[in-house]
Amino acid sequence: MGLAILLRLMGLGVMKFSAANRRWRAWLPLGLLLLTMSTVYLFGDGWDGFYQYRHGHNWNSAKNMAIAENLSPAHNFLMFIRQSPGPGDAPVYEPYNRFPLGSYALIKLVISPFGDDLPAKLYAGRMLMLLMFAGAAALAYLSLRRIIASRRIAFAATLLAFSSYYILYFSDMVSNEITMDLFAVLLVFHGMTVLAQEGRFGQLLAKTCLALLVGWHVYALLLPFIVFGLGGETIRVLRGGMFGNGVVARIRVLGAALVRSRYLRLGLTALLFGLAVLGFGFANEYAALGGGTPFRELPSVEAMIERTGQDAEYRESLSEFVNWGPFLIEQFRRIGRMALPYAVTVQTNNLHYTHPPGPLSLRYEVVGMAAVGACLLGLLFLRHRRMLLATLVVGGLCWGIGMRLNTGLHHFESVFYIGIPLVLFTLILLGLRRWSRRLLPSVMAVVALPVFALSAYQMQQTDAQIRAPALATNAAVMSDLLEIRRITEGKRVYVQVYELDHYVRDDYHIIDYYLTGIIIQLEERPISGCGPLCGQYFDFVISSDRNLYPDNLLTPSNREVFLFDTGGIDTDGLTAGYRAVYDAVTSGGYGAPMVRAEYDLFIADGKAVYYKSRCRATDTADKFFLHTIPEDRNDLSDARREYGFDNLDFDFMRRGAVIDGDCIAMAPLPDYPVAGIRTGQYVFGQGREIWSAAISLKSPLEYDAAVSAIVAGGYGEAAGRGVFDVYLGDAAVVYFKEPCDVRDVGARFFLHFMPEDEGDLPPERQEQGFDNRDFFFTERGVITGGRCVAIAPLPDYAVGRVRTGQFVAGEGQLWAVEFPGWQ
Repeated sequence: MGLAILLRLMGLGVMKFSAANRRWRAWLPLGLLLLTMSTVYLFGDGWDGFYQYRHGHNWNSAKNMAIAENLSPAHNFLMFIRQSPGPGDAPVYEPYNRFPLGSYALIKLVISPFGDDLPAKLYAGRMLMLLMFAGAAALAYLSLRRIIASRRIAFAATLLAFSSYYILYFSDMVSNEITMDLFAVLLVFHGMTVLAQEGRFGQLLAKTCLALLVGWHVYALLLPFIVFGLGGETIRVLRGGMFGNGVVARIRVLGAALVRSRYLRLGLTALLFGLAVLGFGFANEYAALGGGTPFRELPSVEAMIERTGQDAEYRESLSEFVNWGPFLIEQFRRIGRMALPYAVTVQTNNLHYTHPPGPLSLRYEVVGMAAVGACLLGLLFLRHRRMLLATLVVGGLCWGIGMRLNTGLHHFESVFYIGIPLVLFTLILLGLRRWSRRLLPSVMAVVALPVFALSAYQMQQTDAQIRAPALATNAAVMSDLLEIRRITEGKRVYVQVYELDHYVRDDYHIIDYYLTGIIIQLEERPISGCGPLCGQYFDFVISSDRNLYPDNLLTPSNREVFLFDTGGIDTDGLTAGYRAVYDAVTSGGYGAPMVRAEYDLFIADGKAVYYKSRCRATDTADKFFLHTIPEDRNDLSDARREYGFDNLDFDFMRRGAVIDGDCIAMAPLPDYPVAGIRTGQYVFGQGREIWSAAISLKSPLEYDAAVSAIVAGGYGEAAGRGVFDVYLGDAAVVYFKEPCDVRDVGARFFLHFMPEDEGDLPPERQEQGFDNRDFFFTERGVITGGRCVAIAPLPDYAVGRVRTGQFVAGEGQLWAVEFPGWQ
């Protein structure tokens, strides 16, 4: 009796309604759904600060808030994260134009009324995300209600699907890629259901274009919808018997039908509109970089190439997502977490959590496989609106698999598997309705309410326990940064991110948001001070070390983060020191450069010297990498010994100067004997090299004996011939090429020893069956007299076979030879 009364009060019961109250009855579940969604807000706190202490939350929220803050007509609506110092007065932008403008424009519109109140703006941004979150749930409910004609089932399926961990975890993250894009996807799906029921094609086109102003995930939903639609139309035409005799007539009729297809027009409209939106962003980026940048080298274009898996080096850096086995297991694991309400799992805010989910005693990947299989199998038995539900299931898989490097890297992409739990719970409830047409679906609708509320509550409570110890410190950091912003506006600031509180260091985009509009340079490495040229480039320094420059402290009342004036930090002889090196380079005092690339490279006076004539701001914006390879690996620290080289990376602002329009930078080499170096520039955060060079610093005399033996025939015939001739000596493998230059030695050498006795292999290599002794040419070789020679020692066990050659990471082998060995 009590259950019946509750059902009636919810508008989900079996009581009879008058015609005047039917509209109220129809919309009551939607209102109740939105009210339930509000529990996420009721159980949360800290909306005006970066207090969540969740993996990815601070990073993405702060980054996107900074982009929205920077969006303005003054920059031609360029989307960028940060302004960094460049030579002269012009700043260097860190652009972010690979996404549509609409989402950031909406965030900007919502936060603009709050002026300089950054906490209030962050609060408004998060409220916008929660509104989008509730809107996405409402669209899912309205779509399911149309498809299956049941308010109870649509209500319960939506609440249960939106109770999953990833959905709740990311619901408040300020991001165009998550909640806003999820809303856009479900908006288009609602347009698809309206088209299927009412034939309103114009509405779907409008919703598609509106959604494409928010994000690109819409394409993953459009793809299966268009393919299914075109396939269905083709089958109907083929079955219609409207063909004349002959192949040409059949093709003509089929072609005419496809040309008139609404699905084809939908696809073309979405493609052209998306290209226009993307083109606007690229044009802004091209102009912001001063023009002249090749299209392929625009940062946003390069990022898209990498995320779509077209860049070999990026694929290699994310190799765990390139291999299909581990990638698919990880995706099924995420789908499993999406398919289970958080309330029935072990409560944890660990995105990588893979233990059995509570009483179910199943691994998440097993749950994910079962969920996908159940959806696909259930759709086979569904007669009504099968295409729409299949689109909802397959759409998430299209994005997850098609963009696997992006999906594998970002856990938040899991929210776009929302179609799987929506369809899964819908099919389960449809099955229950066969047993009891009204009671069981109604019971499930009632049960879904506390399941969602409990899931939201438990997630927030678990999160609160994790972040509680850091609340006071993080609040102080935010307060300190607001005071620093007030003083530094319009100036150039050097930020020692590594030295700040651990919370800010890991999520340094917080600095980008709180110092929006200020020209800043971030230093991620542990150093003391901002370098000898600090005063030449910066007006201020930010550090957590209160005593860094005690005489220059400007914020004595701050508690965690401090601001220092750079006046008086610079010394008189520094510019003269760079001038002396500059004069030696330009006058020929250092001789010819060892490398000519984006920068000319000289090795002199124990330093690596970089020189570029008529440099631009973009030439100094990216980090320099400098890897020194010792003659004896024991000279390296314990932490670096396994890598085989020392990492001496630096930024131009710390070790460079602009003199007479030219750029000069100097980096001291270590005091141990260096066999070779590898250096160049790379884009921080992407791992993409702009240019690189490998140089051997070993004396050619050390290799003369090997060269003489090879020329005189002392090694006999080569054991293998590839790009290099490979000889097997008594104690070493010797590589030789004549003629030869630096282009032949840039690729890494692989060297695999297969012992006669597998027990001789190190334990970690026994599964592979060979010993890996890969090396760079700079580590074991030298170029002398137009000849290249490298010597790699044999192991101290009997070698059965040797396999060697060269390879490029992410692309594969350039050449390989294999031959028997002996000891």
